[in-house]
Amino acid sequence: MGKDEIRQQMRARRHEVSQEDRMAAGKAICEKIAGPPLDLLIHAWRICLYLSTKSEIPTRYIARAIWQVNREVCVPAWSTNESAYKLYAIDPHTRLITGHHGIREPAVRLPVMPWDVDAFILPGLAFDALGGRLGYGAGHYDHILVKAVKTAKKIAVCYDWQVLEDAVPQEPHDIAVDWIVTDKRVLNCAANRQATRTRSPS
Repeated sequence: MGKDEIRQQMRARRHEVSQEDRMAAGKAICEKIAGPPLDLLIHAWRICLYLSTKSEIPTRYIARAIWQVNREVCVPAWSTNESAYKLYAIDPHTRLITGHHGIREPAVRLPVMPWDVDAFILPGLAFDALGGRLGYGAGHYDHILVKAVKTAKKIAVCYDWQVLEDAVPQEPHDIAVDWIVTDKRVLNCAANRQATRTRSPS
């Protein structure tokens, strides 16, 4: 199955999710990311997350959990000057406006550099157990992630059915995620990749 067909199927299925189930998934994922026993953000001071659209899993619960422990949040927003997404800081009092492609963004821009981010919470349409991620097609996150430090955690959030048994189609420039957190489970993709390399003949 090609990228476009996978994207179309996943978008259609995601639109069928009720608001109640979407909110429940957001809460369940937040508990897995920010709570014991994993607490994937325990060593992260500054976390980048996406401001969810109506059909995406809500990230507000993760943002609140981060702010409750006095850590920092930044989000992608469109830079007209550079014709690209850049990162900007937000806090609980930040006024949000509707920006590029109808995505919410901070009204006041306080830039954050990708290499100053300790963890990234990423959306996507389909994933596989090795961390392959199929996004929306424009490569915006790849352009940000390529500038991040290697130790920064890349954590994808999605519904469990968005994790495919087969590998998702990938391009050479696509950046794999380290973890996938769904409403039902947590996948250590970095460990899965290492195990695969260990089993592969030399």
